[in-house]
Amino acid sequence: MADFVANGIDISEFNGDVNIAALKGKVDFIIIRCGYGGDYESQDDSQYWANVRKCQEAGIPFGVYLYSYARNMEMAMSEARHTLRLIHGLRPLYGV
Repeated sequence: MADFVANGIDISEFNGDVNIAALKGKVDFIIIRCGYGGDYESQDDSQYWANVRKCQEAGIPFGVYLYSYARNMEMAMSEARHTLRLIHGLRPLYGV
C-alpha cells in the first residue's frame, strides 16, 4: 500500500475569523467544528457557516465534527440531531 499523507487543520469559533483563502495550497483539508452538545441553536459554533462557506469558496475540502458531552442515549440522540441539522444539504468530503 502506498503511503499517503494529507495535512489538515481543525477550526472552530475559538480560532476567530480564519482567512481560509490564505490556506489554499498549505493544507489539504479542514475539519470544522459545527457545535457542541445537544440540539440547541445556542450550542452551534458561531463560525460554522462562515467556515463552511469559505472552504467552499476556496475549494478546500472539509469535514465536520460536533464536540460531544453525551453521557446517555438521550443526550447522544440529541447530539446526532444537532449534527444532522447542521450538515443538512452538505456533503463533507472528509466526513462527519
